[in-house]
Amino acid sequence: MSFPLSTTFRSLNFTAFRHAVRVAFTLFGILCLNLPPALAQTACADLDLVLAIDASGSIDRQDFDLQQSGYANAFRSPQVQRALSAAGIVDIAVVLWGDAEMRAQIMPLQRLRNPQDAERFAHQIAGMPRLVTGNTGIGQGIEVALDLLDRPGHCATRRLINVSGDGRESQTPRPRHQMPLMMARQRAADLGITINGLAISVDDPGLTEWYRDKVITGPDAFVMEIAGFATFAEAIAQKLAREIRPQALSALTDGAGGSAGRWGKSDRERLN
Repeated sequence: MSFPLSTTFRSLNFTAFRHAVRVAFTLFGILCLNLPPALAQTACADLDLVLAIDASGSIDRQDFDLQQSGYANAFRSPQVQRALSAAGIVDIAVVLWGDAEMRAQIMPLQRLRNPQDAERFAHQIAGMPRLVTGNTGIGQGIEVALDLLDRPGHCATRRLINVSGDGRESQTPRPRHQMPLMMARQRAADLGITINGLAISVDDPGLTEWYRDKVITGPDAFVMEIAGFATFAEAIAQKLAREIRPQALSALTDGAGGSAGRWGKSDRERLN
């Protein structure tokens, strides 16, 4: 018995569609089972923090490895784990940014509730492949971080972006998808999101002042300076502990002769 050709096609199309739906639901189930803790929880966070890490062309392989291991080791350090414990509910994400024409790499927000979560997060940072390079698109990196912090259905008492980099925003003909730094910074200010900076002033002695004037913004924003990547690991651990701790605790610690200035020029200032 033969079937009309159109009927055969309809049957094949329906079979393909049914298979696609079955696959989609299977993948959705797997995704739900592996949701990061931050997405699996409904409680508002005490702190949302995005690590916006420079992966532009000025960062060579060795320096990138030092950044990556520095962040990973920071989350294994007692001072950062103490800060996480004091901060309450903390959700953290990572953005690797580079050229504004390249899509930034994202590790979505996930909840760190105990040292085991911090170790898992450290392991993920250490194993994150580098897929971006090129010009220094700080504005694009901040914009991607802002999208993570301003997503619907999520709430946090404090929202913060930690930007680290070794150069100023590239001044090139504007790509179609570039978010100018000035506009990204203004969006952060409008949303009440703090941006702090770690200026790695290897080749630019004025980079810290530029970060202070052009990058950081928000309540208690500050910029820290290091002269090279050799001290990155110690500096980022100190900076993260300062950012993650509740603000009252950070103010007490910094005001009691803490080591905030140890790595170079360091500021706490409120920008208008």
